[in-house]
Amino acid sequence: MSAPYPWLAPAWQRLLATRGRPAQALLLAGPRGVGKGALAQEWARALLCEAPLPDGAACGGCPACHWFDSGTHPDFRLLTLQEKTGKDGETRMATAIEVEQAREAVDFVQLSTYRAGLRVVLVSPADSLNLAAANALLKVLEEPPLNTVFVLVSDQPRRLLPTIRSRCTRLDLGLPATEIAMQWLAGQQLEDAATLLALSGGAPLDALNWAGGVELDERRSVLEGLARPGQLDPATLGERWKAVKPQTWHAVVYKWLGDLLAVKLQGSVQFNRDFSDALTRLGAQADLGKLLALAKMQANEGRILAHPLNRAVQLQAWLIRYRHLFD
Repeated sequence: MSAPYPWLAPAWQRLLATRGRPAQALLLAGPRGVGKGALAQEWARALLCEAPLPDGAACGGCPACHWFDSGTHPDFRLLTLQEKTGKDGETRMATAIEVEQAREAVDFVQLSTYRAGLRVVLVSPADSLNLAAANALLKVLEEPPLNTVFVLVSDQPRRLLPTIRSRCTRLDLGLPATEIAMQWLAGQQLEDAATLLALSGGAPLDALNWAGGVELDERRSVLEGLARPGQLDPATLGERWKAVKPQTWHAVVYKWLGDLLAVKLQGSVQFNRDFSDALTRLGAQADLGKLLALAKMQANEGRILAHPLNRAVQLQAWLIRYRHLFD
């Protein structure tokens, strides 16, 4: 089988070349929206396949492949963010992979394999492991059981414990060339692909996601507010924007601040080209020191902003700080 996406072909061939002796702990690192998760899934499928193709890829027809495709393979475990029901009865996506999940995976790898082959544990996004979960996983990575492969997927590998990173074989996946990304997006019949690809920072899967959901409308609502800081009412907008998905809010605001910095330092807009006029005007007005501090806070505290607890209050505090950029 070919790579999940055309720009991943070199990385896929590198993985297939190691199928005979795969790394017991593999870290797939790189920006979001380039297909790391899909590559990790396909690698796990290939490792568990019982009749691999000559190049090492999964055959797609053996019992192991059918089990994997149906999500029932007994020698595969996925650690990922799970939905949780809060005290208010609302169901939200957790902001971290919890220690109980990690302990279940540790118990799983101590068992004998069901098919007398490999067992695979996929952790995605690995940078969402909380500290207790990361430490639980670290113990088994230090002395991994026989015939066990861990695959970690991370947008922000620097968030991982250094001791976890040091025990992994790392494969970095970068952004595809613009020409390759545009060719692929054209095949998806995406309108205004160039604008969406720029908005996504060159990540084609993010561009496709922007085009297919309500996030594009939410983005415009947020940016229209940020484009007029003098008329910005933190209390009103905090209440309104608490309904925006936390991941969408964080991505939109982070790129807006990045564009303000780009205008301030380089005189150009990288992401939000449809707001170039407002960004050019605001970039000239913004205080560079305050802007750098806010961008750093956004980069380091994205998870805190994404937390559902008192979200409207958190947004209001952020908006007050944003407004002060232009005092």
